[in-house]
Amino acid sequence: MFRNYTTITLLLFLLSCSAQSLQVDVSPTLSEEKPTEEEKESKTVENSEVIQLFMDGLMFMEQGDYSRAIIEFQDAIELGSSSAEIYYSISECYWMIQKYDKSISYGLLAIDHDKDSKDYSMSLGKKYIALNELNLALDIFERVADKHKDNADVLFIIGDLKSELNDIDGALIYYQQAYNKDNSLILSLEVAAELALRSNHRDSELILKKLLLADPSNPKYLQLFVESLSDSNNLNDIEELLKNEAIKSNPFVNNLYNQLGYEYLVNGVIDKSIEYFEKSLSINDNDRFALYYLSNVYRDLKEYDKSISIAEKQITLYPQEKDGYINKIISLLTVEDFEKAVEVLLESLKIFPNDFDINYFLGIAHYSLENFIDSETYYEKALKIDNQSTTAMHGLAMVYDKNKKWNKSDQLYIDLIADNTNDAQAYNNYAYSLVERNKDIDYALTLAQKAIELSPNTSAYLDTIGWIYFKLGDFEKAKEFIAESIVYDDSSAVVLEHYGDVLIALDNRDEALVFYKKALELDRDSSSLSEKISSYENE
Repeated sequence: MFRNYTTITLLLFLLSCSAQSLQVDVSPTLSEEKPTEEEKESKTVENSEVIQLFMDGLMFMEQGDYSRAIIEFQDAIELGSSSAEIYYSISECYWMIQKYDKSISYGLLAIDHDKDSKDYSMSLGKKYIALNELNLALDIFERVADKHKDNADVLFIIGDLKSELNDIDGALIYYQQAYNKDNSLILSLEVAAELALRSNHRDSELILKKLLLADPSNPKYLQLFVESLSDSNNLNDIEELLKNEAIKSNPFVNNLYNQLGYEYLVNGVIDKSIEYFEKSLSINDNDRFALYYLSNVYRDLKEYDKSISIAEKQITLYPQEKDGYINKIISLLTVEDFEKAVEVLLESLKIFPNDFDINYFLGIAHYSLENFIDSETYYEKALKIDNQSTTAMHGLAMVYDKNKKWNKSDQLYIDLIADNTNDAQAYNNYAYSLVERNKDIDYALTLAQKAIELSPNTSAYLDTIGWIYFKLGDFEKAKEFIAESIVYDDSSAVVLEHYGDVLIALDNRDEALVFYKKALELDRDSSSLSEKISSYENE
């Protein structure tokens, strides 16, 4: 995601023991009493000796003779020097010869002799880090931060330490404070964003937004911000970002448009969804995400020509991907252009021969064209690809019924019900299959009653139980259920024909003819309807 950062060790140091170029006070602490002339002369000699010892110590340090350097520095202390720099230098020498306890002790003495020095504290803190004493290091750096509140580097280090100690909230606070103190330290926000994403932190979006605003033209930052957006985000706030000219010119901005389009789609704000998907395509007319969802949106709006046109564009651009094919196929099936659907499906089958969706939709399309043998072939293949698919099992059971393979259809319905005792469709279809065969009518009634219990307002289920009562000779109950079925859906020629048959049984020929004719308007190829109308009109 970001560059690889080893947060503490690479950021803080390669520790070196070279002496810092600081103003050095190597003189012993002066007495509060005014010295005599003899004391002045004596101290001048001592000061001169201390300075020489310190300079010799530095020379031995540079030569890598740390043990000898330590001796020189300690002799300077014995002569009365209380210089913090000498204690610091001894600490560095002990560190280089790996006597870490003594190094730490002298580091603490250096701080005791100059409590205001940031450098001595920073050095000791780094040593604690190297020794993996992170809590001690944190204590040191927090004290430095209290005295040097505007030091962004110290705040960054504290963020790293808190991250290593798994104080995620604390780490994120300090990383952001570091950036607030020094806006050039974008690295601090990058590390914060990486940590927030890795820990799935509640403030991930806010931190990534801050990172994006720090460098609005950075495509990676915009991409990460888009990917962090949750379903609960405030879409108005995101739209505000788009007023930023740098973000609008970001090469990744079309993905922000896509995200807005998708979120508005999920929230049912269709006009806004279309607006942002089309904005995305105005920047990148090959964007597969925008093409896919815009085709879906137009299909939901029943603008099938637009949906199909966009799907065709996606197929042209991405012929080896199935999304465009699926969108076009679903639209064709929805408008009942089954022959064209089969044509597109067979074309896509050459590319995706073992794809479940393609084979399943071929089963549907052939069933709708009453090509039941072909439908069976593709439903069987789909179920072989995904043997857990209940939709494929339902489709195959129906086509087995049409092909009079009732042992197979019955077994599928039994399996479906055994797998899910709340599968109302399985109860209903099994019942309808039995009644159409005039087989086990009482059992069919039991199945139909269960379907109604599970889904009492489904038109097809009401028709099934009404038709069973018709077969049982209970015409009044048959009329009651099928009439209710028509209330919920009057677009089925089969249901309207059933109602006509019930009315004939109840000796209501004129009303029956009305429903037969309505049914014939929906299914003009039905020979049974034509024969019934002709027969009853001529009586």
